[in-house]
Amino acid sequence: MGRINTYILKQLLKMFGFFALVLVLIYWINRAVSLFDRLIADGQSALVFLEFTSLTLPLMIFAIAPIAGFAAVIYVVHRLATDRELVILHSAGLAASQIARPVWLFAIVLAALTLVLSTILVPISQAQLHQRQMEVAENLTARLLTEGKFLTPSDTVTFYLRNITAEGELDGVFLNDASNPGKNITYSAAKAFLVRSEDGPRLVLIDGVVQNLDLASEKLAVTRFNDFVINIGQLVSPGSTATKGSTHFTSLQLIAQLMTVSDMSQSARFDMLYTLHQRLAGPLLSIFLVMIGFVVMVTAGYSRFGLWRPILMAVMCLILVKFVEGLCLDYSRQRQDALWVLYLPALFGAVLSCGIIFKSDKFWISHKAPGI
Repeated sequence: MGRINTYILKQLLKMFGFFALVLVLIYWINRAVSLFDRLIADGQSALVFLEFTSLTLPLMIFAIAPIAGFAAVIYVVHRLATDRELVILHSAGLAASQIARPVWLFAIVLAALTLVLSTILVPISQAQLHQRQMEVAENLTARLLTEGKFLTPSDTVTFYLRNITAEGELDGVFLNDASNPGKNITYSAAKAFLVRSEDGPRLVLIDGVVQNLDLASEKLAVTRFNDFVINIGQLVSPGSTATKGSTHFTSLQLIAQLMTVSDMSQSARFDMLYTLHQRLAGPLLSIFLVMIGFVVMVTAGYSRFGLWRPILMAVMCLILVKFVEGLCLDYSRQRQDALWVLYLPALFGAVLSCGIIFKSDKFWISHKAPGI
């Protein structure tokens, strides 16, 4: 039995590596194309592109690992069935629960991998990516300091600067923001200053006018101001200057903040607790996603039409569990007293997989030939 378990486990690990590599490449190519166009258009080098894509790899692996594990189990059980090895195991007196032992071990290893990714590697990589995005946004903002030229750092932003004084003041500033589809906003100021902040570079306008044009009603609102602050980094590189969130901290850092910070707001505390529970619920669910694929395949009866029906049934069960997961994520996000709902998909998967195994073993015992 030890050799059989080792044989099945080796096959599962081998196919998991294959499917994980294929899915990561597909996911990476889809993300890399848009990222490459955006970075190169912003004047960044290929090294920056490689750095950004490498920092997204832990998140990619975390996202595809459960699916790769599910696909590996489906493929291995299908090959065991087509090579008649599964029939031999059943003829030797092994029930589905006994054949499932190496699959349980594989599922636990997969859960441990996703747990390490979600609690340590993904937060570290996302924090580093956030920092690099802010640096790139500051570099893009610095490129705006060109006198006497209309610059378009993005498709929706036009910037003009007449002069830069020796003290660092910006004279004659013009900024047009068309990022909002329903509005066109134009800022003009006699003077301005470019300053840094925790949320990225800010443009402080002095003695100017804001012209807000509503494109739907074609009405123009004009507002004069003495001073006005614009998050210029957000306009130049949208999404790159957001404040650090709970996803940028490891689980130990979140726990330390929850235990030491007493004046934390209720929303911030809930956000941290939600992130912690989600990082635990995800790896737990991956165990039963793998087991659902196994039990549906291994308990399927013989069919001369092949195993496409149990494969389709396993995929439908996977879609059902992921659908339940999506509902639970949305519900628990809206209700601060319902974090326990995050674990319902794992419970649903456990009941589904264990129920199928129990029913199969009960049927197998009742029909087992004498002497086996």
